[in-house]
Formats: sequence, structure tokens, C-alpha cells
Amino acid sequence: MKLGIVIGFVWASNKAAELKGCRLSIVQPVSSDMKETDSPLVAADPLNLATGGDTVVYVTSTDASQAFESGFAPVNASIVELVETIA
Repeated sequence: MKLGIVIGFVWASNKAAELKGCRLSIVQPVSSDMKETDSPLVAADPLNLATGGDTVVYVTSTDASQAFESGFAPVNASIVELVETIA
């Protein structure tokens, strides 16, 4: 699991069936002290949890595709949780 901040959104008129109704967010990866760690990426948000500026937990690889209710979606990153505080 990794931390990121939602910095924008992507709209697609044609998506795979598994992504219908799923928001696509642009996420800036950050460290626990909120410093940028990598280039922004597009992450699926299967539960439509995040809005702009939210700190989120996201997963990549196989975990990302399994974050969907159907158990599979053709994605490389998915948002799985909102972060309220970092202690």
C-alpha cells in the first residue's frame, strides 16, 4: 500500500465494462511526511471515495485489479482507502 494525494481526474468516454461508473483519479505519490516521491499516476477509484485534495491509500499490480467487487478489472492502480490523519 502506498500514500498519495488526488490532484485531478481523468474522463474517458470509452472504458472497459468493469470500469463503468468508476472514477479515474490522478494521484501524486507521497511519503508519510507528505513529500512527493514519484511521478503522478492514474488510479481507479472503484468505490468513488476520493475527491480533489484527499490523501488516499492506493495499491498497484494484482492488488489493484482485485480492489473491484467483481474481483478483476484491467487497471494498474486502485484507491482503496481515505486517510484521515498520519501520526
